[in-house]
Amino acid sequence: MFKSSSSVISVSLGFTKLTGSSGSAASSCTSGSSGVPKYIPATNASLKAYVRYTWTRALALGAAELKRQGKKYRPGRGVFLSPATNETLPNGLPCSNIAEIGARKFGLFYPFILTIPTKNLFDMHDGDYTYNIYRFALSDPDVTFIFSVFLSINVSQLAYLREHWQVIVDDIEKGTISDSVDMKPELRAALLKKVKPMPERAEYLRKQFTQGFDETLFKRIWPNLTVICGIGNASFQSAANHIRSVAKGVPFDFSIYGASEGLVAAVPELETTDMQLLTDSCFYEFIPYGDESGKTLTLAQVKAGEKYEILITTQAGLYRYRLKDVIEVKGFRGKCPLISFVYRKGQMFNVAGEKFSEEDARNTILMLEKAHGVSIEKWLFYQDESVMPNRYALVVEDDAGLDWDACIDELEGYMGQCNKRYESQRAKSFIGRLTVRLQQPGTHAAWAARCIEKGASAAQVKPVHSLDNEEKREFFLSKLIN
Repeated sequence: MFKSSSSVISVSLGFTKLTGSSGSAASSCTSGSSGVPKYIPATNASLKAYVRYTWTRALALGAAELKRQGKKYRPGRGVFLSPATNETLPNGLPCSNIAEIGARKFGLFYPFILTIPTKNLFDMHDGDYTYNIYRFALSDPDVTFIFSVFLSINVSQLAYLREHWQVIVDDIEKGTISDSVDMKPELRAALLKKVKPMPERAEYLRKQFTQGFDETLFKRIWPNLTVICGIGNASFQSAANHIRSVAKGVPFDFSIYGASEGLVAAVPELETTDMQLLTDSCFYEFIPYGDESGKTLTLAQVKAGEKYEILITTQAGLYRYRLKDVIEVKGFRGKCPLISFVYRKGQMFNVAGEKFSEEDARNTILMLEKAHGVSIEKWLFYQDESVMPNRYALVVEDDAGLDWDACIDELEGYMGQCNKRYESQRAKSFIGRLTVRLQQPGTHAAWAARCIEKGASAAQVKPVHSLDNEEKREFFLSKLIN
């Protein structure tokens, strides 16, 4: 047990109604990436902090950058790419991820800050929500920002735009919503009241899209676009690069580091992934990386270049909550640490916020083994960045006599059972379809021999189930059969 005034806890919370000055506005729901989803009280104080350090901060950074360039910020509305779920608890309170809860609470301001015409986000269950987003975003020439929770969401939305821009532009021209668009009748009727024919805007858009999806596209469509905002740590670097291919000259705000449990840090300037701890959001404690003594440090005791596991005490009622996240202190801004997220304990992948763990991967393989009566000993997963959106790749050394192409949908079903967030993000096309690749026989044995040659004992060589460093990645990917 860690030594301090009270024991360190990692808890699974059920929702209870809060009382007191902060008040309970709703319940935010964690991703469920580490087991059963947890329901976290979303208080007024925590929601205000979320909005302050996401939209408000991003727009302020964009305006500051324009001022630095000697330009004036032109007010305009923004595009919010993330869908809603409109889920509730039995008592009727909203229950979703913290981003949606925060957005819903301040929905009264939508007509002034977002191109979306209603106070609630479009529900993904109401039909083609991506059409809805672009139908109104493209109609507005004065868009100033694009906001999503994760930058990987932008990738799938951009793919949608490539495929469907002609339908959307035709509807903008005619003031219609195409019958080919999947949409509940009541939503269609409500939205049709908010559109009108815009032939000049449609003609302009048609010319820009016909010119091509090159690096100038977003600036041609939205000349006043000032900032693109979304979580973009190392896990999302390929997504950021993909978006830049159509957004030259638009700076990126890599947003925040946080979760439904608490908002931890935010970037203090554009185009940096180093984040400043938010001391008005949480109280922080730090466990030195690899230290099993039970010692915890305070904010004033951390050092640049060192790694720590982080604990938070929050305004929503969590006390000394163990996030299981490891961060590195990159430096200081004044006396406040600048940090970067390193990894989540037990996590293998995070393509689109799903936080797929080694336990999830292991259980997926176990379910496949049980279903087919086979044993699969030598396997690993890696993130395939050669396609957009990124996908998972399963690599197996012994094919166990299975037709792997025929097993892909089955495997994806098991992955979704083990990690509900994976299932959700796949359904939204934020993650590509799984692929399976075969490994040269003897590859895992050769890796073990290589480790032993370097001084490791045979007992220390663990099975490789993820390519968590460049050495493993180069070794195993160089020995693929297909």
